[in-house]
Order: sequence, then structure tokens, then C-alpha cells
Amino acid sequence: MTIKRPKLQDIANIVGVTKMTVSRYFNDPQSVAPKTREKISKVIDESGFIPNKVPAIMSKSSSRSIGLIIPSFSNLVFSDVIDAVEETAEDNGYSILLMHTGYDIKMEEARVASLVSYQVDGIILSEPEHTPLTTKRLIKSEMPVAEIMSVPDNPINIAIGINHEEVTYAVTRSLIECGRRNIAYFGVRLDRRTMDRQRGYKRALDEFSLTSFTYNSAVHSTFSVGNELLSQALEDKQKLDAIICTNDDVAVGVLIACQHYGIKVPEDLAVIGYNGLSFCSAAIPKLCSICTPRYEIGYRAVNAIIKELKENSLSKKVDFVQCSLTRGGSLTQEEQKAVSLALSKI
Repeated sequence: MTIKRPKLQDIANIVGVTKMTVSRYFNDPQSVAPKTREKISKVIDESGFIPNKVPAIMSKSSSRSIGLIIPSFSNLVFSDVIDAVEETAEDNGYSILLMHTGYDIKMEEARVASLVSYQVDGIILSEPEHTPLTTKRLIKSEMPVAEIMSVPDNPINIAIGINHEEVTYAVTRSLIECGRRNIAYFGVRLDRRTMDRQRGYKRALDEFSLTSFTYNSAVHSTFSVGNELLSQALEDKQKLDAIICTNDDVAVGVLIACQHYGIKVPEDLAVIGYNGLSFCSAAIPKLCSICTPRYEIGYRAVNAIIKELKENSLSKKVDFVQCSLTRGGSLTQEEQKAVSLALSKI
């Protein structure tokens, strides 16, 4: 894939001014005539141009660095990703520049611009949705880009992640085949991954003509949210026999609430989390969770970027990774066996 990253002279040629005028615009916009300033700004947005902050003498060589953008420093899901990216990069003689977005695509746009301006050799993104300007800038950047965790509908370059819809579909179907009939889905934040999981859950129920029970909260996940969602379901007098949670925080909150309400797990209610975080083993009973291979994803992403750098070429590549089940006591033995088998086939 041949890509031409726009240069300062390209902007000047399109606007019909000198390169020095465009440079002056970046250093002091007020020193440029208003109409010219407006034209330059428009061309910059349309071209995806980002000024280079690295001195010219340095910009002609590799920075030996890879940018990693995650949505949150506090979300434990990304700690394994960070470890994998940093360790794999260092093993190959690269360093990483780490940034977070707070789950805000406009902030991601600014972070991408910053990393590109500092001439990183590649960028890893951990959210599947971007602003049009972010996508344009990355396509124009002439560098490998890896989108991880989820696989977007139209990847920019490299995509390494999980088919969340298919995973939750398989898990839900397994629980139905084991005899559960009133299965709920508890979601939080309502980001792309949460909604993909919810679609898989609902698709399985629809196939068996069963009623779906979805309880969602737009806030970030905590144990308390899981407790609140179960309390809400009980207030609605729903006689649930299984709950699929969008993550482990919510699932552990459900288990805590079950103790409060005297609900037997898994006899009366099966509970399954998502991600397989380490604290699942501290829950009572130990939480069964869909374990996502986060370290493996980070490892594959760095190696894919370095491979494209060595080959000096960009190509679209989609790589789905397989999930497994963290065993525990929140599903019956029969259900754990069925879920594990279903996940092994995806």
C-alpha cells in the first residue's frame, strides 16, 4: 500500500503560498493574513497534515519508538497489554510512548496527532472507533498502525483482537443448551465492546425464541454497579437463572449481591464474567470468566508492526485471537465444560 504523508511544502503548494508562510502559521497564526490563515487551516484538516516536532536532523532516521494509546490507566484489563507491548518492544530495541484517552475519541485524535508529530515508528490503538480526522491522519502517516482488543469493520492496517459478538453468542448458547432459560446481560459504559457482547447474547436468545433481559448502566464499571443491576432486576421481579456480565467488576458485584439476597450460585443463578482478571479467584464462589488473551494481543501487535517496518510495506491484516474459560464455582461443572468447548471452536 503506497501512502504519501503530506509535507509542509505540499500544504504551501495547495494553498498557493510559500513554505515559510505555512511555517509562520504554525509558529504564530496571527502573523498570517486572516484569509490565508483560513485557507491553510482548511487544507491541513482535509489533508490530515501534522507538523513534525522532531528536529530535521533527527527526522530522517527511525525514532525506534512505538506509540500505545489505551482508554484508561485505571482499567486493569490494559495492564497485561502494556506489559506485553513494553517487553516485546524492548526485546526488539524499541521503546514505547504510552498515552490514554479517557474513552474519548476526540482526545484520541489529539493523542494520535502528538505521537505522529514526534515521529514514532508505529502506533497501537486499543479502541475500535476513531474520528474521521484520526483515521485520515493515520492513513497519511506512512507508519504501521495496529488496532487491538476489538477488530473494526474496516481496519486501518493491522487488526488483532477478539470477536466479542461471537464469543458471547457461543457462551449464551452453551448456557441455554445446559438448561438455563432466563438469562440476563449486564452491561456498563455501553462502549463498542459492551454492545458487541450484548448483540451476541441477544442473537443466541433469539435463535431459541427466549426473552432477553438487558440491564445497562452508562457509568464506568465497579462492584457496586453489578450489585445495583442485580437489585434492579430483582425489583422487576425477574426470575433469572443466569447472568452474563460485560466484565469481571460487574460480575463480582453480582456475586456480592447474591450473598446479600441469599441467592445460591450456581444452583439458583449462574454468573459469568468477562476478561478473566486475577481478582476473580478472590470472589465467593470463585468467578467463572471468559479469559481474554491480552498479553498475547499486545505481543502480536508489536511483532506485526516491527515486521512491516522491516519489510517497509503496509498491508491490511486481521488476526482474531481465541478466548478460554477461567474455571470457578459460579457455573456448574456441566456448564463450564460446555462453555470451554464452545470457546475452543471460535
